[in-house]
Amino acid sequence: MKRTVWQRACLVVIVLCLLTLPSTIAYADDTSFSKADIYIDDKPLNTPYTLRNEHLMVPFLFLKNTGLKVDWDKRNRAAMFSYGNLLIALPEGKPYFEAYDKRTNSWKKHPLAAPAEELDGVTFVPLLEVAQIFGMKFSYDAKQTRTSITTNIKPAAPPILKGNTERKLVALTFDDGPDEQYTPIILDILKEKKVPATFFVLGKQVELLPDMTKRIVKEGHCIANHSWNHAKLPDVTSSELVEEIVSTQKEIRKTTGVLTNLFRPPYGALAKSDALLVQQMGMKNVLWSVDTLDWSGLSAEDILAIVRREITPGGIILQHNFHSKEQRLDGSVEALPIIIDELQEQGYQFVTIETMLGPEHPAR
Repeated sequence: MKRTVWQRACLVVIVLCLLTLPSTIAYADDTSFSKADIYIDDKPLNTPYTLRNEHLMVPFLFLKNTGLKVDWDKRNRAAMFSYGNLLIALPEGKPYFEAYDKRTNSWKKHPLAAPAEELDGVTFVPLLEVAQIFGMKFSYDAKQTRTSITTNIKPAAPPILKGNTERKLVALTFDDGPDEQYTPIILDILKEKKVPATFFVLGKQVELLPDMTKRIVKEGHCIANHSWNHAKLPDVTSSELVEEIVSTQKEIRKTTGVLTNLFRPPYGALAKSDALLVQQMGMKNVLWSVDTLDWSGLSAEDILAIVRREITPGGIILQHNFHSKEQRLDGSVEALPIIIDELQEQGYQFVTIETMLGPEHPAR
C-alpha cells in the first residue's frame, strides 16, 4: 500500500492542475468547492472536490462510480469501502484507515495523509489514496487536463433499453405507482383495448394501495420493482440501495404473490457499484427507448409526437402513474388509447417486458 516516488509526483501534478479549474460550488457553511470531471474507466464524472495536504478529496459516495461498495458506519463515523476480500474504514478526522481482510479475519491500521473529513454534512475522502488501496491506477494528461482512474473492475451488463428488433413488439411501461388518480384510468383503457403493460411500482405505494396493486396483476399486467422511496440511488449507500430493492420485493410478493426479477432505477440512474449489486441480486436493469416526458405535464399531442418519432420494433415506452395535484399526467392518459390504436394499425403487438425479454425475444 506504499506509493512510489512517481505516484507521489503524479499526485502533486494532478492536484496542481485541478487548482486551475474555475468552476466552484458553495455549500451552506460558505465553504467553496471546485467541481471537476474525473474520468473513471474513460467515463467523465463531475464531482465537487477540495484539497487537503495536497490530496484530492471527494464525497465518499463518489467512490461508488469505481465499482466499490460504499457504506457508512454511523457508530464510528467512518466511510466504508469494499471489493472482493478487502474492506476498509476511514474514520472521520483520523490520520489512518483500517483494513479488514476476510481471508485472515483481521483489522490493521495504516497511515493516511489526508483523513476523511465532514464538510457541510458530507464526508469527503482522499480519492486517489482509496483507489490505490484497491489496486486501481491513476494518471494525469496535462494536454487534456484530464485526471483518470482505471479500476480494473468489470462493469455490470448494460441496461436493457429495448427488446428484439426483428419483430414489431412494443412494451408500455408505467413508473411510480400505483396511485388512485391515474392508475384506474390507465387500467380501464388497457382493459378496453385488451393490451398488457408493465408497471414499475414503488414499495411504499404498494403498501399504501394493496388492492390497486392486486388489480394490476389480476388484469394480466406485469409488475416490477422501482425501489421503495424513489430515491436517487447513486446518492445512497450500497446497503441502502439493497434495502430499497429488497423491501419492495417483499411488499410486492406479500401483496400479489409475484416475485419479479425486473428492476428500473428511479431516474434511470445507477453508479457502477449499484449496477453490479442489482446484477448480483439477480435483477434485470430495464430502462426504455422512448421517453414520453409525460411527467413534465406535456400535452397529448406532444407525447404522441415523441412516440411517433422514436418508436421502433422492440421499443419500450416510458410513461408514469403518480398522483399529481397539477394533473401533470392528463396528457399521458389522453394519449394512451391513441398510442395503442396507431401502433396496432402499424402492425405492432403490445407485450409485457417479461414477454419481450423471454428466450425467444432476447433484449438488446
